[in-house]
Amino acid sequence: MNKAGSLVILLFFLQNYSFSQNRQRIDSLETQLKNHNARKIELRIKSPSQYDTIAANILGDLSKAYWYIDPDTAKVYAEQCMALSEQLGYKKGMGNAYNSMGVIHGMKGDYIPSLEFIKKALKIWEDMGDKKRIGNSYAHMGGIYYQQDNYPEALKYQLKSLKILEEVGEKKGLAATYANIGSVYNLVGNYSEALKNYLISLKIAKEIGDKHGIALLYTNIAIIYTTQGNYSAALKNDFAAIKIQKEIGDRRGLTGAYENIARIYNKQSNYPEALKYHLASLKIFKEIGDKDGIAITCVDIGEIFIQQKKYKEASEYLNNALALSLEIGSLFDIKISDNALATLDSAQGHFKQAFEHYKLYIAYRDSISNTENTEKIVALQMNYDFSKKQDSLNVVQAKKDIAAQRELDKQKLVRNKIIGGTVIFILLAGTAIVLFIDRMKRNRKKQMEEVRARISRDLHDDMGSTLQSISVMSEIARMKSTSNTSESIPILEKIGSASREMIDKMSDIVWAVSPQNDHFENILLHMRAFGGELLAGKDIVLHFKADSELNNLLLSMEKRKSFFLVYKEALNNAYKYSGAKNVNVEISKTNQTLKLVVEDDGVGFNSNEDRLKTGGNGLKNMNTRAAELNGNILITSEPGQGTKITLTVNLK
Repeated sequence: MNKAGSLVILLFFLQNYSFSQNRQRIDSLETQLKNHNARKIELRIKSPSQYDTIAANILGDLSKAYWYIDPDTAKVYAEQCMALSEQLGYKKGMGNAYNSMGVIHGMKGDYIPSLEFIKKALKIWEDMGDKKRIGNSYAHMGGIYYQQDNYPEALKYQLKSLKILEEVGEKKGLAATYANIGSVYNLVGNYSEALKNYLISLKIAKEIGDKHGIALLYTNIAIIYTTQGNYSAALKNDFAAIKIQKEIGDRRGLTGAYENIARIYNKQSNYPEALKYHLASLKIFKEIGDKDGIAITCVDIGEIFIQQKKYKEASEYLNNALALSLEIGSLFDIKISDNALATLDSAQGHFKQAFEHYKLYIAYRDSISNTENTEKIVALQMNYDFSKKQDSLNVVQAKKDIAAQRELDKQKLVRNKIIGGTVIFILLAGTAIVLFIDRMKRNRKKQMEEVRARISRDLHDDMGSTLQSISVMSEIARMKSTSNTSESIPILEKIGSASREMIDKMSDIVWAVSPQNDHFENILLHMRAFGGELLAGKDIVLHFKADSELNNLLLSMEKRKSFFLVYKEALNNAYKYSGAKNVNVEISKTNQTLKLVVEDDGVGFNSNEDRLKTGGNGLKNMNTRAAELNGNILITSEPGQGTKITLTVNLK
């Protein structure tokens, strides 16, 4: 499995939202711009006006036309489009400029600014309600996440794009999105799914006569065949791609086919031919400023020199690849660079250095390709397939419901004529209304529970996995940084600590939102588990007592959350300051009053003099939470006599 597909697939996406790349199109646009400016002088229009929205559109189109010919010129036109659009307050022009800037940065491998520009464009398209461009932006974001090796996020945004573009019938966008999805599956080793999506994309590209797309898909299909060892089929597709790309003058597209052909020759030990195609590809990457392409190609060239025992040349290319990979922050490129350097060091007998590079290779490999990512990708595809089938079933069911309703109305009309009584009609209508309202209430309650469950699940899956990744990566960075400087270690440790604290807070939110925790029995279980785990850290014994009749008590989400946070703050204070050996917790209910008592046998404090110093924001927060519960809190303590916190809540 390799990342060769990434050298072409993002380009396929980009070109699908551009105009023709030929010189005739550019000449036409530049002529239109000159004519517009001349007409403006003729009309004596000096300051920017709505008339200049025409110029903004032309500048945006010129930027797109130069994407493949000259990215630097494309950037100049995008900046001019943005400056004019901002003066006019022209949202569409600003969106087009942001989109072009995102594309240009993406082509150069500058993925972080690329993503920021596309997000700004997306915000404008959402405000305008432009579904086609929203779908395009989702697809581009998925392409950027793909380049950053975040494959679950890449697939998530490609599927969001696919759904929207299918709705609006945008065939160019659909072809690109299917191709991008195929590349995600290629990178995680699901070649059958990758090939299936590539072939769907190829069919659409041929229908619309998109030569760029056809050529790029031939290259991606060749990559699959290469991975499977079918070199003859791979070369057939690669040379078919090269023929089209030379015909249309697409130098950038040639790099994908060149790289794949070079890898095939390398596998066949034909090193001179392999180097010839790698160096041809590297030359193009350097000319267009594609840092990601340069890094990967340098690794491939370095590996060939290792096989030829030309270690000096291999070291030069591999170290350049690693430096560039670190600069652009590509985990995949760093991984393959470290792996190749480990092979080089081992071949030269530098086993200690080889081991260090191999450890880094393993760390980056595991952070990219792991079971959790694979499970997320499978789940995303299954959810999309189910949603698509469900939408189809809903359409069929809606038609049946309409037909049934019409028949019911007809029967009611006949029955009413036979009965001939207005009173009976009113009674039936009244009954129907009551039933409808009751059903609506039940449906609304069910929908709210589903929303809460979904929020809980999304918070856990999305935020939890993201924060956990921050913690894991801080440990990897800490391991690597120890060889350079010790000054970064405390900062990295703070990152890890902050991440774990945020994960803990998120866990409380998830627990509070989940509908299954509305019953007080689950609240008590959660409180007991939290207290036991916390206090065990200082060998403090928790004595937990709760009335059995509390199990059937129901609290709203907000009240449940506030009740637990008062309890949590009380236990945290006991853990941090009390020096206690025992903490007694008692929860009871009398009539319409809920009571919580947390008492420790610790050092206590002077509640009149030291309360603000020892309690601080914690005690203020408990008072705030008590007010939210329509209750009150009482804190009693004496030096040497421990501390007692009593919360009473009015349940009426």
